[in-house]
This record gives sequence, structure tokens and C-alpha cells, in this order.
Amino acid sequence: MRRLLIITLCLLGLGLLVWMLRRPPAGHAPDPLVEEAPPEPSYEPQPPEAERDAPVPVDAGPGPVPDVRQGAAEAAAEPEPDALLEELARMREDVVERVERRPLFVMAEQRGVPYFRLFFMTKQELFQAVLDAEGIPPADVRPSPETADRVRALVAEALRRHEEISAEEAAEAKAG
Repeated sequence: MRRLLIITLCLLGLGLLVWMLRRPPAGHAPDPLVEEAPPEPSYEPQPPEAERDAPVPVDAGPGPVPDVRQGAAEAAAEPEPDALLEELARMREDVVERVERRPLFVMAEQRGVPYFRLFFMTKQELFQAVLDAEGIPPADVRPSPETADRVRALVAEALRRHEEISAEEAAEAKAG
């Protein structure tokens, strides 16, 4: 009887431990022992220092009239934020539907997502963890063009890894 009680208490304690490690509480600060990947530097061209610090003459007369049509054409070339939001939502859904769990697991692992979270995550949660690790805002936030480009790059990486892993598994099945 005593052994049964001890075994039951041990199993309950183990179950409680697994339940607590499964998901961190909402509003929980990141684990201080886990290093987060530093954000990637932006590679936007910067104007030379001389142009940036050049003084503007005060007595400069009226200059050439800017072409208003050119600004309108540039604004029309940029996609609307709502259309961009819908496109990225479709891309996120496409990744979750087409890509297996393993490539998403590897991508999240490389970006420093803690193991105790990785093992219990679904494909959608894994891809969201990758996006979070990259500093991508949630799906309901209107993205900037830079954010959209970064999401496209992550989707392309997920699809590429999926193809690579599928090819490796096919080669192993053929050899074995």
C-alpha cells in the first residue's frame, strides 16, 4: 500500500512538471538562460555623410517644380497595406498546409526557441515561433514592405527546407 502511494505521488509530480514545462504562463518574461538571436542588420543603402550634413542655403530662390505625377506613380507602385496583410496571411496558411513539422522544427531550433517548447508545438505554433524569433509582428498588424519581404524570405526558406528534407527521406527510402 505504501509503495502504491509513493508511486502515485511520483507520477502526479512528474505529470505536474510536464504540464508546467509544456507552456510558459501568459505574460511570462523570456527565459534568461536562453540567448536570443540578435536581429539581423538592415542592409539599406545609406547616403554618404557629406550629403547628410550638407547645409541648405536659406536664400535659395525657387527651384525646379517637382513632378507631382512621379510621386503618385511611386505611391501606386507600393502595395496597399490591406492587400499586403491578406497576401501574408495566405502565405502563412500555405506554409502550415504544405510544409511538414520537421523543417519548421529545425528552423525554430536554429533561431533559439527553447526545446521544452518545441516538442509540444504544432506546425502553426512552430512557424509563429520562427516569425516571433525574427521580430515579425503578428498576422493582424499591417506590415511594412520590409516586413513583407522578410516573411516572404522565411516562407521560401521553409519551402526549400521542406523540399530538401523530402528529397533526403526519398533517397534514404530508395537506398534502404
